[in-house]
Amino acid sequence: MNEAEVRKRPQQDRSRARVETILDVALEMIIEVGAENLAMREVARRAGVPIGSVYQYFPSKTAIIRELAKRNLDRVGLLLQEELARLLADFGGRPTPAQAVNRLVDAFFGRYIAHPEETAVWAAAQGDPVLRQIDAQDTRQTAEFLTPSIMVILGLPDRDTAFTLSLLLTEVTVSAIRLSLTVEQPLRERIIDKLKLMLTATLEAHSPAS
Repeated sequence: MNEAEVRKRPQQDRSRARVETILDVALEMIIEVGAENLAMREVARRAGVPIGSVYQYFPSKTAIIRELAKRNLDRVGLLLQEELARLLADFGGRPTPAQAVNRLVDAFFGRYIAHPEETAVWAAAQGDPVLRQIDAQDTRQTAEFLTPSIMVILGLPDRDTAFTLSLLLTEVTVSAIRLSLTVEQPLRERIIDKLKLMLTATLEAHSPAS
């Protein structure tokens, strides 16, 4: 087994709670001292568990960072699913491109503003080729999830075209939002505003009715 992989997945509630505590403590430390200074023994001390319990699940600090990144991606994915369901319900299943873009970009951007620790994990993960691959896979999964709604919103009969469009828009959105979080206001808001305009224009240009 790769020593950067999780050794064991907890099955019992008590074990899952212990793993969540280890991850939460590690996240606090990444914010406090940086990922490069994350120490397994200090994670164990702050979590109030034996060092052996940490190594039971995470053979290295890289494994912890990867699991934190995966957890963040899962949470953002769930947020987008819930927001898309509300969006379709609010507009009778046929929101305009602008309505869809504004709602989903605001939800995605708001998540990272409300949880700056997730940006810290993302920054820590950039040097890990496996996590970059996981990030790319997540982008593809998000695009696949969005494709049916893109087809409905635009009235596109061709799934391949809708998927290609969804993949491109997902990658652009993620990159632009991450960029926005590295700059000061009011540049940050201007980036988000231009992103929305660009996404809306791209969707409208691909509508058969346009």
